[in-house]
Amino acid sequence: MRGGAGPAKMRFRWKYLEALGGILTFFGTLAILPGCPYFILFAYGPCDLSSSEGQTGLVVATTGAVLILVGEAARRKKPNAKPPLGDNPL
Repeated sequence: MRGGAGPAKMRFRWKYLEALGGILTFFGTLAILPGCPYFILFAYGPCDLSSSEGQTGLVVATTGAVLILVGEAARRKKPNAKPPLGDNPL
């Protein structure tokens, strides 16, 4: 290794997790729509999610929403700042 450079640090990009969550939420919502036609506008009303397609869509949309929330929370999390060495009272 030249110049004292360490191994390349692999960073996980949280935006990819959020993009995957958005895609899953979109396709899950598309699967829910035949059973719940007013789901996008009002998120309530007569819904029939008894079909396997509707149940799968609900699970996929919920998983996508959770991935978006986890990605957003992890991206905003800031590392703990180390206190300056001169402020130690000992």
